[in-house]
Amino acid sequence: MTTQIDKTQIPKQINYINLSPDSESKIVDQILTQSAGVGLGIIVTLLSLVLLAKWIGINKLIIKWVEKLESDTESFRTLANSVQNMTNDSKANHSTYVADHTKIIDEVRVVREISKEILIKIDKV
Repeated sequence: MTTQIDKTQIPKQINYINLSPDSESKIVDQILTQSAGVGLGIIVTLLSLVLLAKWIGINKLIIKWVEKLESDTESFRTLANSVQNMTNDSKANHSTYVADHTKIIDEVRVVREISKEILIKIDKV
């Protein structure tokens, strides 16, 4: 059978190491030295990456890539403008088609009415 123990009943255990001030100072110095070494290593790595990039010629590659990107962007703008002009022309042509179609339908109605009148006159004779 399991028994539940309330956490307030368990005494807190404090774990610590008692060190002399000289030992604490040495530990802090060691931590700071290691941290400085890591920071210096990161800085040296970043500088060497920049120098390596310059030596390989990545900056020229990036400049060419940016120029190509600008050229492609201009091409896409031209294409977008062409598509927009084509869409506007298509809308204008559609509007003209609808107007012409409406005129034709109206004229066919007039012809139908005239033909009905002619048939009615023929039937009377």
